[in-house]
Amino acid sequence: MTDLLQIGRSGVVAYRTALATVGENVSNAETEGYSRRKVVLNESAVSSSSTYLYRSSAVFGGVEAGSVQRVFDNYRSAYARFANSEAARADAKAAWLDTAEAALDDSDVGLGVKMAGVFTSAEAMSADVSSDTNRLTMLTALGNAVNQFTTTSTALRSAADGVSTAAQNSVTKLNDDLRTLVQINSALRRAGDGSTGQALLQDQRDKLLQSISNAVGIDVKLEDDGRATVKLLGDSTVTLVDASSTNPGYVGLVQANSGRFSLVASGFGAEVPMVPQSGSLAGLADAANVIASRRQSLDAVASRFAQVINDWNSAGVDRNGDPGAALLTGTTADTLEVATTDLSKIAAASTSGVANGNALALKDYRNSSGPEAQWAQLVSAHAQSTSAAKSEQSATATQRDGALQQLDDVTGVDLDVEAAQLLRFQQAYNGSARIIQIARETLQEILGLFS
Repeated sequence: MTDLLQIGRSGVVAYRTALATVGENVSNAETEGYSRRKVVLNESAVSSSSTYLYRSSAVFGGVEAGSVQRVFDNYRSAYARFANSEAARADAKAAWLDTAEAALDDSDVGLGVKMAGVFTSAEAMSADVSSDTNRLTMLTALGNAVNQFTTTSTALRSAADGVSTAAQNSVTKLNDDLRTLVQINSALRRAGDGSTGQALLQDQRDKLLQSISNAVGIDVKLEDDGRATVKLLGDSTVTLVDASSTNPGYVGLVQANSGRFSLVASGFGAEVPMVPQSGSLAGLADAANVIASRRQSLDAVASRFAQVINDWNSAGVDRNGDPGAALLTGTTADTLEVATTDLSKIAAASTSGVANGNALALKDYRNSSGPEAQWAQLVSAHAQSTSAAKSEQSATATQRDGALQQLDDVTGVDLDVEAAQLLRFQQAYNGSARIIQIARETLQEILGLFS
């Protein structure tokens, strides 16, 4: 009779634990980073006493909840982190290249149109070089072009500053995540194997690993107790977290005046360069390099524009009969300025005495090596880079979504499955309770025989 009561009691306790686990799964079905739990139910065997007359044996003692296991797939988790890192890199790169494309304004009020206005104003002036209005129009066009160079340079600098700020914020969050992961590792060392607390800590660990992979690509090694060692993907010399250490690695950011930046890692031995191949920091580094290159190209266009205008003006004679002086000063987009407001300084006449000869000659500078062609090449090259980055962004986003779906197929909560499990464990619980009831009734009947 006591065996029957024990069997019933063990079932009630075990299936109560199973029902609680199903309830936890259902309540966390939409919780980000939650992995489904399952209860391992084992047969409970009770050993009988052994003497020299009888063989030792075991009798069925009911059922017991052995452990609460967290459903986990290391391979799919690793692939999800890799796909997330690739997508984060593409997202960061595409976003900032798109910002730089907006800075390289090639619209009807952009730099290309403003430079073209200088050349067309010279052609208009050639119709009447004695007109102050025509000369003023050309100086105004020069001023508009110079202002647009400054505006474009300022917009590109703002984009570069934005990339730097985003990189610094990403590094700060990365270091915070590394510190938190070390704390999780320490807690996992003390957590009981197969316990609910261990499963919760492992959920937090995987969520942190996903966040870290958003910044840089990582290679993760998990210990038997769930502690994680994290190294930079593609470079095993860079350790970010060591499962056996209570201190995390540290990632530093080194910035240059051009907007470019580099990363260094320390905390485990000597400081080493860190060159992530994926993650948002890799994408930001790519964007910073491209924007810095565009700023250099813009300065080259500005220098060429100033050279063309000054060479043209010096080849003619101004209204005072003097050789043409420089109309522009400066050699970069930020330093370019109109050198004079004197209308007579425009050298419209040629040295041969033709009043509009030099004004007509300015159109000859509009060739494949001129500033307009350089600007068009700059805009075209950046547009192609931005288009390629957006295509990569779309492809990696699809890859990431597929990887996360594959992981969710294993670790996610299916409410239909949980409903079936709930019904199964409820029936088992009711059956165990019925065993206890039958044992009680039987005992009452036996006792009634002696009353």
